[in-house]
Amino acid sequence: MKKILIGIAALLIVGAIALYLLVGNLDKILKGAIEGAGSELLGVPVTVESVELDLKSGMGQISGITIANPVGYQAANAFRMDMIRLGLDLSSLRKQPIVIRELNIQSPMVDLEVNEQGGSNMQTLLDNIKQNSAKTDEKAAEEQPSQEETGTKEPVKLSFTKLAITGVTVNGVVPGQEPTQVVLPDIVKENVGGTEGLTPAQVGGVIIGDIAAQSLQAVVEKKLSEKMEEAAQGLFNDLKKKLGQ
Repeated sequence: MKKILIGIAALLIVGAIALYLLVGNLDKILKGAIEGAGSELLGVPVTVESVELDLKSGMGQISGITIANPVGYQAANAFRMDMIRLGLDLSSLRKQPIVIRELNIQSPMVDLEVNEQGGSNMQTLLDNIKQNSAKTDEKAAEEQPSQEETGTKEPVKLSFTKLAITGVTVNGVVPGQEPTQVVLPDIVKENVGGTEGLTPAQVGGVIIGDIAAQSLQAVVEKKLSEKMEEAAQGLFNDLKKKLGQ
């Protein structure tokens, strides 16, 4: 009996240590997951400065997300997101999907560059999302435990009760034109992902894809409404056709 009690006590101690390490490193785990899945999906380095989660309240914030520019563009980064606030439904953490009560991306900065061939860094990122989505989700699935009933693996899924992207500022650089700045209308969506949830690639498509597409559209429309030389007008018409496709 004494040996059994000692064994139980040892298991409890090991379990407590494991739980402490998990909770203590949860911020680092989430930071690594964002950087890993983001870089895989977008095809460029994604870095996160810090993640802070309060498991008692379910509230947290992610600071200093940067998304590097694709090769061939001048600025170091295509996106900068200084602050993302989130609220978790703690009761959903062991379920599919995990429910994010609210995700608020505040005042992201977008550096949009158009090249002389009519391509842009935003379009490249959109193309990368489309190309890399399946691979990103496969990798995310490999990192998840198998489902007990089916023995299969699937990536963690997320559902958002409310998703808000506010105060997006776009700095546009176009050949032969003065730099331009556009502030996008706030993007506010509810029940994103529903009861099924979204995979990591789908979440990236909704958030980064929306910002990239709307940034490109806004700068194209602003430039087309301004006086431009005929060559520049043709460049933007071609760019708008690509965006429509």
